[in-house]
Amino acid sequence: MLHFMRRSLLFQLLSVYLLFVVVVLIGGVVVNALVEQQLSNDAQASDQALAQEIALQTGIRLSDAENALVALSKIVVQSQTTSAIESSLQSFQAARSDVDQIYWLDPLGGLRISCSQVACQDKLLAEFSPPDVIRRARMAAGPVFEVGVAVEPSFNAGVIIAEPVHAADGQLVGIVAASLSLVDLSEPLSAVVQAQRQLGRHLMISIIDDRGELIATPEHQHILWTVLNELPGADQALQGHATSQVGLGSDGQNWLFSSVPVPAVGWAVVVQRPTDEALAVVTQLHLWLLTAALLFAIGGLLFWLMLLVRVIRPLHTLAVEHQALPISEQSIPVVATVLAERDDEVGELARSLIRLERDGLKKLGELHTLLETSNAVVGSLEPHTVVGKIIREVRRLVDVQAAAILLPDEKGVLHVLESSGLSEHYDHSLSLSPEQVSSPPVQALREGKPIQKLLGPHTSSLSYEEGFRSILAIPIMSRHAGGVVLLVHRTEPRPFNQNEIDLLLMFANYATLAWEHAVLYERSDERLREVAQENERLYQQASEEKQKLEAIMGSMSDGLVLTGIDGTVLYANLGASTMTGLPSEALEGRTISMLYNALRMAAVDPADCERVLVQAEHAEATEVVVEIRRNGQRRAIHMRLFDVGDESGRPIGRGLLLRDMTRERELDEFKTTLLAAVGHELRTPLAAIKGHASTLLQEDVTWSPTDQRHFLQTISGEADRLAQLVSNLLDLSRQEAGLLSLNRVSARVQDLVAKTIEHLRSQGVTIAVHIPDKLPLVNVDSARIEIVLHNLVANALVYGEGEVRITAERGDDGIVVSVADNGPGIAPDELPHVFERFYRARHGHQKHSGGTGLGLTICKAFIEAHGGVIWAESSVRGVTISFSLPLVSPTVAAVPVDTAAT
Repeated sequence: MLHFMRRSLLFQLLSVYLLFVVVVLIGGVVVNALVEQQLSNDAQASDQALAQEIALQTGIRLSDAENALVALSKIVVQSQTTSAIESSLQSFQAARSDVDQIYWLDPLGGLRISCSQVACQDKLLAEFSPPDVIRRARMAAGPVFEVGVAVEPSFNAGVIIAEPVHAADGQLVGIVAASLSLVDLSEPLSAVVQAQRQLGRHLMISIIDDRGELIATPEHQHILWTVLNELPGADQALQGHATSQVGLGSDGQNWLFSSVPVPAVGWAVVVQRPTDEALAVVTQLHLWLLTAALLFAIGGLLFWLMLLVRVIRPLHTLAVEHQALPISEQSIPVVATVLAERDDEVGELARSLIRLERDGLKKLGELHTLLETSNAVVGSLEPHTVVGKIIREVRRLVDVQAAAILLPDEKGVLHVLESSGLSEHYDHSLSLSPEQVSSPPVQALREGKPIQKLLGPHTSSLSYEEGFRSILAIPIMSRHAGGVVLLVHRTEPRPFNQNEIDLLLMFANYATLAWEHAVLYERSDERLREVAQENERLYQQASEEKQKLEAIMGSMSDGLVLTGIDGTVLYANLGASTMTGLPSEALEGRTISMLYNALRMAAVDPADCERVLVQAEHAEATEVVVEIRRNGQRRAIHMRLFDVGDESGRPIGRGLLLRDMTRERELDEFKTTLLAAVGHELRTPLAAIKGHASTLLQEDVTWSPTDQRHFLQTISGEADRLAQLVSNLLDLSRQEAGLLSLNRVSARVQDLVAKTIEHLRSQGVTIAVHIPDKLPLVNVDSARIEIVLHNLVANALVYGEGEVRITAERGDDGIVVSVADNGPGIAPDELPHVFERFYRARHGHQKHSGGTGLGLTICKAFIEAHGGVIWAESSVRGVTISFSLPLVSPTVAAVPVDTAAT
């Protein structure tokens, strides 16, 4: 179906016409629906506006009557006698023409005075009806009203409004009541209905109360009838909602009911009119639309018939008859000939088609042959094969007996490249130099156009000797492959006509393409092989360079991250992954912000880290330092950002170098702290040495030998203290560098402890030793272990309460020695740091404030140099520091041995 639609103009036009008709019909239906809805809404809005106006006037009338009754109650309460009250009521009755009856009731609801338009009457002890409005008035603070029939005196239906009258002390003294006639309330409705009827319109207006009873209507006989079920939408209006509905009227026809509520009284106004009259405009719209649709359909049908008869059918006939060119002029269709006799555009089209067919018949055979020969020529990419096909197809295309392709050499001399119908002597002997300008091949190659020549006896040429009398040279010019000449020969002395020359020229164009493609293919094949070899070499070289570069960047301890212009990570080495805690696979292909977020998560100071990283992200700083916490340790990471450009300097990305400078910071801090601590520790012994030496050098004082010996001993002790401090610092440095040498000997733990106690025992100090006698020997450097014991016992005396316990026992791999004090202990948060350099506990009872904070650090260095471990434990009974010592191996002789710490 789709194929037929594309082939048939008739079907296309019919489809477009039907589609247009459908669109117009759909548009008409939509417009009709929209306009109908709008007109219906306008009619409903008009009726609702009329009902709203009546409701507003009715509410104002009731409100005015209530306000007047309230004013009357204030006058009545000031009246002292019945005659004064009667006079006030009569005056009110005369002033209010809309009031049918006015009443004065006692506090119990008894009717005392009743005034009408005629006169007032006393109704002593008469019962007022209806009693419900009196009951509500006695309990209300303001006017109340009710629709009903007052029994006294006229029995007319009306709206009864009652206002309680209170004295100044708040006591109820009576009730003023007024009755508004429902007939009078209906008069405005009657006037509107009558005016509409004079205009020929049917209209009905009704006012109903909250019980669904008619309280105002032009049909007075229906007042107080219950009509709620006969007025659709009235129940919604009583609930406070304006509405319009279509329903059955009393005459059995459809009526439009528009209902609105009366403000503040719970009534509803209903305006109703016949639907045909309310929506008469919609009916007229339907009539106009139907008329327009009929006119459109009739006009479109006439236009379609004219188009079909005068245009589509003739075009369809021509298209069917001329789908294929006829074989001969005699087969031209008769229908086309008949249409060609018309004088309009269709006749001109038919005549043009006939001329086209006749002209095409003349060229069809030539083009068919030319295409076949061209396809045969361009079917190969080998130069000699292409030349052979050119020659063969030329002899088949035109009436020639021989053909040859002449190719110029480097000097421009033409030689036979390939020939057909010529002798070998001709092929080997033909040589035409550029100076032979009279030769047709040379002239054709120079001028770029066909040159023909008739040969005679006076002509000296190889072609004449071969028996040919007419030759034609056609240049085949190629910008990329060079030019060749197609030379054709004819034995008859007859020149080539223009048709033959045109055919050969057209064929030469195809031959030029085939010749150029074949030569270029041959050259490109060789060039491609050279390029492939060169690319392979360059690829191998680039691959080796890339491997070297990746190896170098991967072996870097520093982190290296390379990103593109858009911030996407292109490369991240192992150092960057280690510092950030993210694998390279998670970084590569993501944005650099992922790395910054990882640093933010591990930051020691999040606020400072955020500030520094914001500077890095916005390129405000090229070098920043962030502090992170990795594996429980603080690390300082130095970040340097740099741009990456290509050979021309154009930026192609950015680089980020991350270097862990924690060790450098620690060394700087160590140097600063060491200088401060050493300077502080050196000051005290140097001051003592300087003071005692200066004292000894005084010439005006003579010191006894005992004093001199005391001064010299002090100087010697302080000098030993300085020497020990320098020795400890040197040993600590050697241990950190891995160069600490140990003079190991076999020793007893008891002897090492005894020497330590001998130097530290003093008054007020209790040192308890609990060491078994049968402990095996240990292989240690005795001097350095004595320093360890000395530092631990001294530290226990400083932070304890004067009692030190030294114990030793056999462990799994050696001897475990423990030194405990009876101090308050060390806080849990300080316990992991007691072996750090320059760290001193904040808690505990210190006997003096001296010390560098290196004592426990030196102990740890010496114990680890022996291959042991040292640890600290704290409790409420004090601190215990324990360390392990290696045993003497059975195969090791008990002689001093120098070893290096591992």
